[in-house]
Amino acid sequence: MVTETAVEPKVAALRAQLPAVEATCYFNVGSNGPLPLVAHEALLAAAQTELEVGRIVPGLYERNRDRNREVAGLFGEIFNADRDEIALTHSTSEGLGTVLMGLAWNRGDEVVTCALEHPGLLGPLALLAHRFGVVLRRAAVGMGEGDVVGAVAAALGPKTRVIALSHLQWSTGAVLPLPELAELAHERGVMLVVDGAQSAGQIPVELAELGVDAYAIPGQKWLCGPEATGALFLRGDRFADVAPTLIRYSQYDPTGYLIPAASAQRYEIGEFYGPALAAQTAVLRWLRDEVGLDWAYARISELGRRVHEELSAVDGVTVVTPRERMGGLVNFQVEGLRPQEVAAKLFERNITIRYVDTRPCPVTARAAAAWWNTEEEVERLVAAVGEIAGEVS
Repeated sequence: MVTETAVEPKVAALRAQLPAVEATCYFNVGSNGPLPLVAHEALLAAAQTELEVGRIVPGLYERNRDRNREVAGLFGEIFNADRDEIALTHSTSEGLGTVLMGLAWNRGDEVVTCALEHPGLLGPLALLAHRFGVVLRRAAVGMGEGDVVGAVAAALGPKTRVIALSHLQWSTGAVLPLPELAELAHERGVMLVVDGAQSAGQIPVELAELGVDAYAIPGQKWLCGPEATGALFLRGDRFADVAPTLIRYSQYDPTGYLIPAASAQRYEIGEFYGPALAAQTAVLRWLRDEVGLDWAYARISELGRRVHEELSAVDGVTVVTPRERMGGLVNFQVEGLRPQEVAAKLFERNITIRYVDTRPCPVTARAAAAWWNTEEEVERLVAAVGEIAGEVS
């Protein structure tokens, strides 16, 4: 166990608010982040109110509407977007599907993606192919290093309507050059739809400056919120291109007319669990006010590069993450072992990581270095991987 005297005071104080990081060396925020006490307490308080006061009292709908817009405003503030361009979602895939299924497709239209993508994006794209006859083209971007923009440009055709890619690849840890990709997309009259599952909360994301058309964000990963939370950014001038696929009751007039909200709220699907949104609100404020996102981004980058450098020096280990384009995700392979075996052996040593085994992605083990990790934990991780690699040789 790492003692408070072993780490800098700010890290120690913040770790005290994340009980899960004291239970294990937590290197798997890329799947789910640890829930902070402020989120847990907000969730319990909201659930207790529902229990004691009830869930249908005068003014409830109005308060829920105001609460939802407050959460949208926090997402907008943190990621530099107008609140009216933010819709709340229950997952990254929901946000991606909302945009992709809202476009008017013709058989033979094309979407360009790449072989590094997560099923959360590939699934909605496969549905387009199945339902509308959309053709999927994969750009040869390698591990995400080199001339990514050129590779995507080479994959574009006259019928390409959308480029759909992750900002930060789950399978290699590569950060793709979004501003240049957005410029390419708009030069060709193509829409850029981005999976932000691994980028939001890991690296700086300035939506107003990136030039993207749509960007889907999860709440439960690097933002440390509860499950079934997230947000979708859609540029205001794209609303006319993306029709709502599902309509909530508040957007239907009894006379038979649809009345979509003027904002991105028109894309919100179903209802939201109030206690979960209370927790998400609390954790976003905590990240903004107490953790400090600029500090978090810098520390994630520093620790990620340290993991990369030290693992690269271990015999029998190959790091696939391109060092010139990375945040905190470090994807690696141990010669002679499947990634699942690497993750299991590390867990036996009380170190929690992830593995990628979804082809055509490269099959790797993955350590996610986060701002709460300590330098001592990094050393433990690297030493443990070295031991595991040595057992095979």
